[in-house]
Amino acid sequence: MIKKDFNRQSVIVAMVAISFADLASGVDLAAIELPPNAIVLGGDVTVTEAFNSATTDVIDVGDAASQNRYLNDGNIHAAGRVALVPTGYVHPGGDLTVRWVGAGAAPTAGTARLTVQYVVQGRSNSTQG
Repeated sequence: MIKKDFNRQSVIVAMVAISFADLASGVDLAAIELPPNAIVLGGDVTVTEAFNSATTDVIDVGDAASQNRYLNDGNIHAAGRVALVPTGYVHPGGDLTVRWVGAGAAPTAGTARLTVQYVVQGRSNSTQG
């Protein structure tokens, strides 16, 4: 028999703006700090101004243990939205990172927004039942 849990929790949303000037190719940069026991439920990278390096612009979203845990090679060479891929991983706490990889000349334009939706295992905002 399943023991029902009466605890309920709101989804927490964190966002950060990213500009071409913030990034260096192949370097993991801290973007959003997660508390211990956080579980990423979803999110995205929304490109509001396309990055304009010579041939390609991709971004990874991960953490110290896996640089592409939530997004691998998301295209940011064009405006649009790239969804994160939730893994169910229970984060030990610390930073989510972004890593930009470009080819050719570095971009001179480009902006994006990283949005992350998560809950924290063991937290309760209210009860039901």
